[in-house]
Amino acid sequence: MHPTLRRAGGYAAIAAPILMWSGFFAAALSRHGYNLLTRPFSDLATRGTSNATLFDFGFFLVPGLLTAVVALGLWFAGDAGRAWRFGAVLIGAAGLFLFATGVFQQDPSRSTAAILHGTVSQICFAIASVAPVVLFAASLRDRHLGAPRQAWLVTGIAAALIEAAGVALRPITHYPDGLFQRPFTIALTVWFVATGAWLLRVRGGDGLALAE
Repeated sequence: MHPTLRRAGGYAAIAAPILMWSGFFAAALSRHGYNLLTRPFSDLATRGTSNATLFDFGFFLVPGLLTAVVALGLWFAGDAGRAWRFGAVLIGAAGLFLFATGVFQQDPSRSTAAILHGTVSQICFAIASVAPVVLFAASLRDRHLGAPRQAWLVTGIAAALIEAAGVALRPITHYPDGLFQRPFTIALTVWFVATGAWLLRVRGGDGLALAE
């Protein structure tokens, strides 16, 4: 058991969505003409626009690192099996790709910037839509585990369905990216808060005891 890492993961899980949403509303409400529901988050981080670097730092870079800390907290939450570890790795990978989304900002002066930014962000979305379901399935192997299974199941299914719908609809119709991103991010926000509260609540005897 690594209680320090577990607690760090819990605090990081709660801090990440708070930082992202507060940064989003602060930037969006100050940007004239920005639609809160339909415009993509990345428009606020596009190079050359007002406060783009600050938004990029607070919405992509720092939350990406915090998500990696969440993954460490999950990994060291107790004695876990391979499926649980795989779920923790997926969370960490999602965090790294969120960080990469901030590194590869949209840049109107570079034609490849949008491709790089879009590619890493889509990979982040895809991984993040699978990870909660994997962790939920892994947690079922220990009925005594006090994990927030219902929250993980509901948010995992919601994120997976939203991602699948976005991928399926993109080739046949155009839709504002914000309409996909908002509910997806809300679902993951619930997952992060529930997971953070659980990691902060877990004690040595209540941790994972998943068999290999």
